[in-house]
Amino acid sequence: MTNKFILRFIIIVLLLLGQTLLNEQIVSASTANVTESLSKEKNERAVPASLTGNNEDKSNILTLNLLRDSGLSLQQIKQQAINIYLEATRTDVRPEDKTSLVYPKSISDKGLLKTSSYLPPRADWLYFYVGTMEPVIHLFAADVSDTRAGITRVWVPKVIKAEISPLWQEWAKGIQDLNDHLSVIYQLANEDKPDNIAIGKHAVAMYNIGIDLENTRQKAVGIIRKTERRGIQSEPVGIQ
Repeated sequence: MTNKFILRFIIIVLLLLGQTLLNEQIVSASTANVTESLSKEKNERAVPASLTGNNEDKSNILTLNLLRDSGLSLQQIKQQAINIYLEATRTDVRPEDKTSLVYPKSISDKGLLKTSSYLPPRADWLYFYVGTMEPVIHLFAADVSDTRAGITRVWVPKVIKAEISPLWQEWAKGIQDLNDHLSVIYQLANEDKPDNIAIGKHAVAMYNIGIDLENTRQKAVGIIRKTERRGIQSEPVGIQ
């Protein structure tokens, strides 16, 4: 290589290094701004404007953020219920069958056939799906149990307590029902010959409960959103 080529090569390398450092500074600055913005937003939303005064346990304030996060967990539960249903309704693949797989958007008892039509469910997969749901449902159930026992309380603005309380009761019952069905599916998976139809029905029941809980969640979102938009302020009260 000539000296002129080497010099050009060095200049190009230096320019690239300089651009890389500049990009890193820009990314770092942008990340810092986003982090600061999210932190500020989180702090501002820690206690809704609709609440006045102080309450001891701010972690249990029923906020829009908390309701959104509950919705994400419900989606996971419904998805695993579908997976359990699919595991319980596997059939023998014949040469003339289509190779494409269609993941259902919903499940129902109407899709269940005779037990003899299905392959034995694979216990390891049932354990996996149940094990994926169990921690989520356990956390929900623990919150419900602690609230009913008076160990903790769910805090809402006093002006909406009459509207939220029935929804909380629906939520509490739904979570308990989910827990019961999950326990039965686990027991069925441990049998020598798991009952496909029974497992499928319990999976459908869990899916339907998930839909009902999602409707309950959306009603609560609407009530709290309306209250905050109107700027109605009220002291926090606990619901059980």
